[in-house]
Amino acid sequence: MGCRVVIDTTGLKIYGKSKWKTRKHGKENQYICRQYHLAVDVSSHAVIAAEVNLVFVGENEILSILINQLRRKI
Repeated sequence: MGCRVVIDTTGLKIYGKSKWKTRKHGKENQYICRQYHLAVDVSSHAVIAAEVNLVFVGENEILSILINQLRRKI
């Protein structure tokens, strides 16, 4: 019997310097955008595969990476 998997993506902003310091000194916000992709087992709520990448990578590329991670665990 196989497990049911849910895949979700969220965006991350990674700041190089503290946000407070940036606001106080009036410099532009300098951050890097990344996407965090998770494959979660529906019954146990365990993360069974994950990938972090650049924002401009397509969803179809990420899906194949997550599926390959899941196949290695089986």
